[in-house]
Amino acid sequence: MNVRRPTILDVASTAGVSTATVSRVINGAQNVDKELSRRVRAAVRSTGYVPNAAGRSLRSGASAQVAVVTPDAENPYFTRVISEVERMARGQGYSVMVAHTEDDVEREREVFPQLVSRQIAGVILTVVDESLSDVRPLLDARVPLVLVDRRIQGVEVDLVVTDNLEAGRRGAQHLVEQGFRRPVVLAGPEGLTSTEDRVRGFLAEWSRASRETEGLEDALVIRGDLHLASGREATERLLAEGWADAVYATNNRMSAGAFEAMRGLDGAPGLLATDDDLWTRLVSPSVSVVQQPIRATGRAAARMLGQRMQEPGEDPSTILLAPRILERESTRRRD
Repeated sequence: MNVRRPTILDVASTAGVSTATVSRVINGAQNVDKELSRRVRAAVRSTGYVPNAAGRSLRSGASAQVAVVTPDAENPYFTRVISEVERMARGQGYSVMVAHTEDDVEREREVFPQLVSRQIAGVILTVVDESLSDVRPLLDARVPLVLVDRRIQGVEVDLVVTDNLEAGRRGAQHLVEQGFRRPVVLAGPEGLTSTEDRVRGFLAEWSRASRETEGLEDALVIRGDLHLASGREATERLLAEGWADAVYATNNRMSAGAFEAMRGLDGAPGLLATDDDLWTRLVSPSVSVVQQPIRATGRAAARMLGQRMQEPGEDPSTILLAPRILERESTRRRD
């Protein structure tokens, strides 16, 4: 049975306005009475109306295409986010352009003006560097923008992010419950809020549970560059020292590197990884993870971008998604 899609007439009837007023609100006209605009936006939400992207592009000159810009083409986190965005966008009549900045701020700076010149309808972005990335070309051109996973210092835009403080806290709590006493945190570089929040959450919970308060970060945290080799090399050093009984890796690439260093070793430390990547389920021992809701992140970002394109004047908002622990063999209880 086919379900009739809501139309602009349904929105106009629900809001008690003309279709012309609905069209002006949806297309971001500035000279619409605030109360009328509020009623139209409420009617759009209540009816589930989705404006036709192709038709809107003909009227506005904007492309019926949105862009997803990521720093790492090979990272499973971003491929899963992109997959969900594409699925959601397709249902709203948009195609998706994907741009990878290769963890290079200069490359990122080249991409933004290119998107503006293509009259892209909206952008979902994970920046390379939260302090150096410059999105002014997008903001100046009034391109609807949603950030994923990382903030930009001093820029207030829509954001979808995992509750990383909670991720770190749950990681520490899990290791305590499993009987570990000497954990080490493998973290990315300073300056990334996702990394910093996971570290802070872990240290706060570990301090509470162990009643240790002095010098925890210096004692427990090892920094890397987010990549597999960095996680492997740091873990090899830990194994040589023989001190740690558990490793919490705060990103998926360093998690894989840590496992690579431990693989096949008797009495290896426990390993708590980040993200439920396929390899964590296939290896032996299977690897416990702090699971980010990656697919939910992609869906939320796509919905938020759609709302931003319909309601460009609304205040920016943040969606904070909860992580969870998936317990497997690598952190089985130790006493």
